[in-house]
Amino acid sequence: MKRARADTPAGDCADGLTDGPIDATDGPADAGDGPTEANDGPIDAAVGLASPPPPWLWLALVMYLYELPSTAEWWHEQVTWLWTSEVFGPEVVGGAAFAALRVTTISQAMPTLIVLAGLATVLLPHIRGRWTKWRHALVDARGVEAPGAEETCREIQELLDRYAPGAVLMVSLSGGGPPIRVYARGWRTRRVAASLGYIGMWHSHPRRARALLAHEAAHLTRGEHLITGLGSPFTTMVTAWPVVFLAFGVGPLIWLAIAHHPSGSLMSAQVLTVMAKLPQMLVVPVAALWCVELAADRYAVHAAGRGTVADALHAAHERESRLRRAGSVLHHPPRWLRCWFIARAHRPSAPLLLLMAGPLALLVQAVVVTAFAVPSLILAGDPARNAVASSLDLAHRNLLPVPLWMTILVILLVWPAVEGFWPRLWGAPRPSGPGPSGVRRPRLHLVAALLPATVLVAALLPYSGALERDPVLRPSPAPAAQSDDSQTSGS
Repeated sequence: MKRARADTPAGDCADGLTDGPIDATDGPADAGDGPTEANDGPIDAAVGLASPPPPWLWLALVMYLYELPSTAEWWHEQVTWLWTSEVFGPEVVGGAAFAALRVTTISQAMPTLIVLAGLATVLLPHIRGRWTKWRHALVDARGVEAPGAEETCREIQELLDRYAPGAVLMVSLSGGGPPIRVYARGWRTRRVAASLGYIGMWHSHPRRARALLAHEAAHLTRGEHLITGLGSPFTTMVTAWPVVFLAFGVGPLIWLAIAHHPSGSLMSAQVLTVMAKLPQMLVVPVAALWCVELAADRYAVHAAGRGTVADALHAAHERESRLRRAGSVLHHPPRWLRCWFIARAHRPSAPLLLLMAGPLALLVQAVVVTAFAVPSLILAGDPARNAVASSLDLAHRNLLPVPLWMTILVILLVWPAVEGFWPRLWGAPRPSGPGPSGVRRPRLHLVAALLPATVLVAALLPYSGALERDPVLRPSPAPAAQSDDSQTSGS
């Protein structure tokens, strides 16, 4: 019968979890780590704990890069509507309500800026590496000469060489920042930045320290350090999004409601359109960031055991302020989800969730955008029934593109054959021995592929035609024609 960890408070995500076997180089746990169990329970090798999920974060960036032309066209339409009198006339455009709407374009620009920041993070890793080194006062761990620290840094580097060969340990002398994070110094140059607090943790809580190192090494072996990690403009922009959205997105909407402007319903519809654009751009990258963190947690469980990873997560949660926790939810999963995932890392449900993360995020995006489109059309004067039909037709046309879902389906089907190549692309060692993991894992991929296959069938169905019949989206030209006839007869 398993023992509960002595140092874990009741109700914490580590309840009932005990540590699995740790590599012989880790040595015994200190008292600060509490008692450990010799085994974590049987782990099904067919689940493939260390196998990587599809690179949804990279695919998200490629998808947005592909959509940049349509995004530029959308921006052109917004500028035409809000800054010119071609659509609404000079009196309406020059009013205070439209001035408020123009302020919302700042929040509208954030999703696009986030994507561009991600591209800049990948294309300019050298600049990011130099800035990160200066910002956090990073020095090569091989040059640290503090008493006792030299041997500790050597031990950390040795274990890092096993997880991510070629990565170099850097030590932060600034006294702040996260305990340990990864960052890119170049396209093929990988760095791990450790704080002085982490150096101390290596002795006070060695199992937790090794679990954190395994988590960060997982990012290195999958190329995620080029997009996320320490000093990433991508995660910085994602973190800043809530403040910008509240100030420049929600603020004008509140002002319009208080001001009771004569064209308030039309303005509210436009603001809802603005708000719909934000989740449309953010749902997928946020889900992709969550996916890479959950996959790294699972890699850490494979290396250090579920109980140790749960303890490390609890300790990190206690160190963070509430404000930092709220901001980090856009690039790190909420704690309850990570606890749920860690507890089930040895079950097929964990890799199945990672496999389905990409298509699920796209479906959530479609649902959110459709949910915003319905009230927007109603406020613009559309009957509720027409608004629902038109919104579903718009989602069918714009949010279920056949090439995208075909690509996702192909990736899920071929991923079992190429998943070993992806980590090696970033310097991960080749797994030793075939193991039994190749027997059942393809079944999970086939189950996950059922979702994009179903969506693909729905995307191939003919359109309902509700969009063409909608009087708001396709207004009748009859009034304009009658006006031209009257002017002709009058002349």
